[in-house]
Amino acid sequence: MESEEIKLQIINEGTFSLAKGENVLSVLIRHNLFDVSHCGGHGTCGKCAVRIKSGAPLPKPGDRRRFTPKQLREGWRLACLAKPQQDCVVEATSLKKSDFIMDYSLLTGEMSFETCVSPAEGEETENVKETIVVGDLGTTTIVLLLVEPESGKVIDTFRAMNPQRKYGADVISRMEAALEGKDGELSEMVKGCAEEPVKRWIAQGYAPERIVLAGNTVMTHLFAGYDVSGLAKAPFTPVTTEPVMTQLCDIPCVLLPGISAFVGGDITAGILACREQMNIEHAETALLIDLGTNGELALMGKDGVLCTATAAGPAFEGGFAAQIPGSDVIAMAAELLEKGRMDETGLLAGPYFESGVPYGELTIRQEDIRNLQMAKAAVFAGIRILLEESGRRADEVQRVYLAGGFGYKLDVEAACKIGLIPDSWRERTIAVGNAALAGAYLYGKELSRQAGNGVVETEAVKKIKRNTKSINLAEREAFDAYYLQAMELKKKGI
Repeated sequence: MESEEIKLQIINEGTFSLAKGENVLSVLIRHNLFDVSHCGGHGTCGKCAVRIKSGAPLPKPGDRRRFTPKQLREGWRLACLAKPQQDCVVEATSLKKSDFIMDYSLLTGEMSFETCVSPAEGEETENVKETIVVGDLGTTTIVLLLVEPESGKVIDTFRAMNPQRKYGADVISRMEAALEGKDGELSEMVKGCAEEPVKRWIAQGYAPERIVLAGNTVMTHLFAGYDVSGLAKAPFTPVTTEPVMTQLCDIPCVLLPGISAFVGGDITAGILACREQMNIEHAETALLIDLGTNGELALMGKDGVLCTATAAGPAFEGGFAAQIPGSDVIAMAAELLEKGRMDETGLLAGPYFESGVPYGELTIRQEDIRNLQMAKAAVFAGIRILLEESGRRADEVQRVYLAGGFGYKLDVEAACKIGLIPDSWRERTIAVGNAALAGAYLYGKELSRQAGNGVVETEAVKKIKRNTKSINLAEREAFDAYYLQAMELKKKGI
């Protein structure tokens, strides 16, 4: 009788079992070799491209749209669509270790996170070393890493959609739900999500000494069960911006302190990480741009930090009904401009105005372009306000750090073409991966070094808090004018 299992050899990773009818991506995810696909496995984002060197299945329509005939003959397929019918050998070019936080070395200059497959549930672990858990409590995505504190080696990773999305994709809708009596449920949702991997790691024999989490001010409040009414209306007063001490799975857990109602612990962590990189590069002035559901900006100089936040909406977290990552939205917009299918005002050309522009299996509509314009205009206007407030010229900014999963994948040239980033900053802009996770790690590492003395806030973070000023863009008269000026999709100076 013919076996129902297929052997899937992944070069440099090992050989795994694949059930007939199962796609290659599911095996990569199951064995911790790839993060969750941006498009949900529908073959539209292209992030799971692999080369099947032997035993390749026939290409699907999605493969034919993504690859050239020559690439298809060479065995290139989308892992989410590839369902081998025989034993095969796969060369995976998009494994998690080269995707998620791969540019951490840019932030420390001495170490880069590595990823190894954790032991299976219940399997004995030998010589378990000291570990900590660090996490990013994102509005859209929650990510936790099990890390060796001194080496920075990542033993395992966990990534999941934030279950609070049930009550809306943005923090405003979640605050409304909390004020309607759903606060307890919202807290349990995010805690339960974070507990899931920690329980698994404990069952595998690891004993994390502490958990360090970073999140925006609303996420921190919801996690801790704090009243969010002060964040929902002017003058926007948080219960606290100090470190929050709690427990998760009976392990001491600290949430990084924030700066204001608009700038939370995730940006404190990002500033901490980018300060490390500035020291390495001997840069005196740098700008951190962290783009997600919100766009947070931090202008860092020797004399302190100016920071602010803008509402970005769905454009940067994944546009077009969240089917693709925001970085691809930028690239698409730049391509539409270049091909004349859209003008600089964001208006789609005549044939596409009503029906939209086909893009693979997606359709880019006028509404999608408007969302992008509003988000990028808010970010550009925020940059101008920070420069003016600091008294600095644009050419004094020596480095621009793009943070988050969005930032890592962003085509800087495309971002300049549509006016998201000043064109003069093109050569000085680099992607630094998930700066919030990087900062949470640095914070946790320092706490481990000071273990036993009751310290919950490091000197580096205390200094950041003392020397950081948060700006509310709504209170700046020039913001509206700058916002309107930045609506056009074209290269801009500043």
